[in-house]
Order: sequence, then C-alpha cells, then structure tokens
Amino acid sequence: MPPVSFFGSFGLLAVPSFLERELCAQIRQEMATAGEVAATVRGADRSYAVDQQSRRTNWAEVSEQTSSLVSERLMSLRKDVAEVFGIEVSDVQRPQFLRYREGDFFAAHQDRGSDRKGAEFAQQRQVSVVIFLNDETNEARPDTYEGGALTLFGLLDSGDDRNVGLPVTGEAGSLIGFPSEMLHEVTPITRGERFTVVSWFY
Repeated sequence: MPPVSFFGSFGLLAVPSFLERELCAQIRQEMATAGEVAATVRGADRSYAVDQQSRRTNWAEVSEQTSSLVSERLMSLRKDVAEVFGIEVSDVQRPQFLRYREGDFFAAHQDRGSDRKGAEFAQQRQVSVVIFLNDETNEARPDTYEGGALTLFGLLDSGDDRNVGLPVTGEAGSLIGFPSEMLHEVTPITRGERFTVVSWFY
C-alpha cells in the first residue's frame, strides 16, 4: 500500500495498514510470553544504560523469525523512504519489540543526536519508524491501551509553535516514519499495555 501522510504536508511517512491485524495479534501474543529486558537510554556521558527517570519500557526478546519478518517488510519501504525524505537508505537496524505497561513512558528525545558524538549505531540512523501493534483508545476494550501517545515536535514552523507536540494515535498495523533527529516522546500509559516495534533506516 502506498504511504499516506497522517499530517498532510509535514513530510512524514505513514502507512495505515503496514501489518495485518492478525499478524499484529500474533506478535503481541509472542511478546506477552517472551523474555524481557529493561530498555536503555543514552546518558550524559553518551553511554547507554537503564534510566527509569527518562525511559521506562521493556524490550521483548522475540524469535529470530519474527524479527526477520518485520525487517523484510520494512525493507519493502526503501523507495517510499527515498521519495518522502529525499535520501537513499540501504538497510534497517534490528527491530526492537517494546512493551509499555501502565505508567511506562519515554521522555522527549532524539534517536540520532545533533552533536554527532553518540554511539555509531545511533549516528547511522536516518529515518525512525514505529509500528503500532494494538489500538490506542479511551474505550476500555480488550488488547487496547490509553495514553502512550507518540508525540512529535518541530512539525510547525513559526514561533512558539515549534515547541508544540503533535500526537499520533496508535492503530494496530499502522506505521509512522520520521527523521531520526526529530524530537519525540511517548506519554505515560494510563490503561492497558502498548505494544510497538521500532526500527531505523540507515
């Protein structure tokens, strides 16, 4: 399916039905029973460590088969990435399968720092992608969550509007891509669990 922007002329890659809902359910089930490790974040010394004051979520250790399947699907978007962002990319980094529980969040951050002094794998990142595996809704339905909005900053051009964050509502199977230098956050989960996959084109 060709990319359809959620935000008109904001220059974001958006694919509403990137993964089938049935596949999303299968991946969620695998994540729910997989081993987990706490996700890390880059500190002031540019090393990566667990810091639950700025990021609280877990990586689910899914099978190599599931990881490869998602990577292959992402590689099918290379031409779309080139068209939307005006850059050529050659590959994707290994996807991370993230499980956010109630209270989990990720404070405002960049996936690639503008100082160009971070870890090599982070500095390679050109385009960040988030795949939603379940729905964000204020209706208390099974397998949904509330809160946990992916919020993007710097999409508006003028004055104080540059500091306004625009939220992306999660929908199972949808994908959103944005420049890896873009400031973004995940607001705290207030109900349910949020399942996503993140990766980076380079």
